[in-house]
Amino acid sequence: MKKTYLVIIALLVTTFVNAQLVGPKIYSLEKEHDFGQIVEGSIVVHEFEVVNKGDSELYLIKVNSSCGCTVAKPSKEKLQPNESAKIKVTFNSKSRSGRQKKYINVFTNDKENTRYRLAIFANVVSKENINKNRDDVPKISIDENQHNFGTVEEGKVLTFNLGIKSVGKATLEITDVQKSCGCTAVLLSKDKLEPGENGNIKIELDTKGMRGHKTRTIAISSNDPYNPRMVITLFVDVISSK
Repeated sequence: MKKTYLVIIALLVTTFVNAQLVGPKIYSLEKEHDFGQIVEGSIVVHEFEVVNKGDSELYLIKVNSSCGCTVAKPSKEKLQPNESAKIKVTFNSKSRSGRQKKYINVFTNDKENTRYRLAIFANVVSKENINKNRDDVPKISIDENQHNFGTVEEGKVLTFNLGIKSVGKATLEITDVQKSCGCTAVLLSKDKLEPGENGNIKIELDTKGMRGHKTRTIAISSNDPYNPRMVITLFVDVISSK
């Protein structure tokens, strides 16, 4: 009977220990990035951040893309638990046209994600189309497409008001505002702007749990035929609070 108890205890301990062993685990808060509308021939760059959420070393064995027009390169190939790396993705739009979707495959030793997939999007238009100056259609104008909050202490909630203006001769409709993470909140003042009317989007970025250089995006979709999707990139350097 004593031996039986010992065997049961041993099995329970083994089960408990095995349950605690996670192994390497790849994670990225942002798995997709939209460059919005770009002119054919332009080269655009975005950096994805991946983190090892496991309890043993993560190997980025190989990184490739679904198209020769896209190049992806990691900043490092081995990540200790809680360590992060940047995957720099470069998209060349030469000889491309229309809506583009390209995949980046990250091959790892994470048993549940041996091939971890990221994606980029872009709407490629010709120089002739982008240079059209018709004003009898809805047209959107924004104050800026990038905003840097600078260096802040972790835990701060940052606020930024993005100005929007209807510069065409038809009613501008904001159909959607998307954010790349749950740490960002957006509040649209109006979803319809008459010609010449101004509006704004209040953007809040919660830095709780962040550390280091971070990039987040806000995508504005509208009925502007030449700029149906505009992307605003937010930057911040987060340091530990004292």
